[in-house]
Amino acid sequence: ECNARQKKAFMNVYHACNWIVGGWENTMQDNPEDSEEYKGAKAWLDDREGLMNYIYSEVISTVYHEGAMFWGASEERYLRDIRFCGKAWIMERIDRRLRKMGY
Repeated sequence: ECNARQKKAFMNVYHACNWIVGGWENTMQDNPEDSEEYKGAKAWLDDREGLMNYIYSEVISTVYHEGAMFWGASEERYLRDIRFCGKAWIMERIDRRLRKMGY
């Protein structure tokens, strides 16, 4: 059973993955395959370890909500709760989310 901190972390992972992966997927859809934008987005999505590490750094430093991001001192308590879950636990959630998204 998840505790309140884990629920916050889970939701932040969920929304961060949607925001980040969705952004790169949109870049690929909006640009021709031979463009630098497309190639850059594809490279990020193809580098699973790099993608996981980037998402982890975002999850512990930025609060993601559906369709929005928040940061700053007012969010520090929220982020502290998320970081308290530990890197291994958070990375496992990122891994599971990315697998559900097809990555």
